[in-house]
Amino acid sequence: MLDLMFNETFGRNLNRVLSKAEEKNIDAILFLYQPNMYYVTGVREPTGFVLISNSCGNYMATSILDYSRISRLSSKEFELLAFTRRTDERFKNIDIGPARIIEGGMKEALTTILRECKVKNLGVDIKFLNIELVKLMEDTSRSLEINFTDFSDDISRLRSIKNDWEVEYIINAQRIAERSLKKAIESLNDDIREQEIAGIIKYEMLKGGAWNESFSAIVAFHENTAYPHHTPGETILGPSGPVLIDLGAFYRGYASDMTRTLWWGEGGSKFKKLIETVLEAQEASIDVIAPGVAAWEPDIAARKTLEKEGLSKYFIHGLGHGVGVEIHERPYLGPGSKDVLEPGNVVTSEPGVYIAGLYGVRIEDMVLVTKKGKKVLSSISRVLI
Repeated sequence: MLDLMFNETFGRNLNRVLSKAEEKNIDAILFLYQPNMYYVTGVREPTGFVLISNSCGNYMATSILDYSRISRLSSKEFELLAFTRRTDERFKNIDIGPARIIEGGMKEALTTILRECKVKNLGVDIKFLNIELVKLMEDTSRSLEINFTDFSDDISRLRSIKNDWEVEYIINAQRIAERSLKKAIESLNDDIREQEIAGIIKYEMLKGGAWNESFSAIVAFHENTAYPHHTPGETILGPSGPVLIDLGAFYRGYASDMTRTLWWGEGGSKFKKLIETVLEAQEASIDVIAPGVAAWEPDIAARKTLEKEGLSKYFIHGLGHGVGVEIHERPYLGPGSKDVLEPGNVVTSEPGVYIAGLYGVRIEDMVLVTKKGKKVLSSISRVLI
């Protein structure tokens, strides 16, 4: 298990972002979206905002309520600031440690630091933000006469190209998910419900060292397997039938993603044949994955394989997506994608066939794009009996 220092991990991410800012003649970068803040700080579930610059230092600002937790997790590369959660709150004689407390809320803290740093050209992860944060950014930049540049595409691309340590974190997340899946499959029985299996998966992930699930596990029995995003419920497995499990773990803030489909009990010959066909489609897509390949090409390879069996009309989503500090991120592998695969991308290949009212099959694995080709990151069999 990796145990690297900040400058060997998130410090590299920080420096990559600062280099891009310098290249674009941007004074500072403001991150308001939590995954982007995590990417450059390594602080679990950061709150408030992060401001980084080549000339004025790096800042993390959070409410006084969260200051003690953030200060325990933060690197010395960042100066910590505290603000009150509401502008009408006034506290006297409070002790939260050696904090610089800025009176007022987040807007006042942001305005103070931008003014002190004399920022004129600011990069912001604007496309990631909700309406409230966009308005905050627009009002602040207007009042300080700051020009701001949308840094969203830049941070998306930087995040999409993983360092070796990031890949290792993703692999660790994958191994935790695989062990959890094995426990879930061992727990299958005639009387078990979907939501019970989902509960076992979450428990095993936390027990195995994950921070959490990277998304709520999808557990589907019988005709529910035809719903790509089924929510586990009261459906009982019974003596035989289809089972689909889609799961992922968060390990130190990096996600994994995997799906397996199987037939439980006796029979199921047609369904097992469908699993084989979907596996062929996945293998065809993975064969195409390589640096320099347009991200729509693996998707087309999978569809052509399914088309031979008259099944492409049941493949109703894109082939896959990038995985990193978020479960879905750039690049996106699907029809119309304008992304191009690069070394360091970690992407999913997850072709599926969903026949409403009957059943569905999906097989999903993460694939690392390497300098010379690709590497499948899962170690568990794709066909489970």
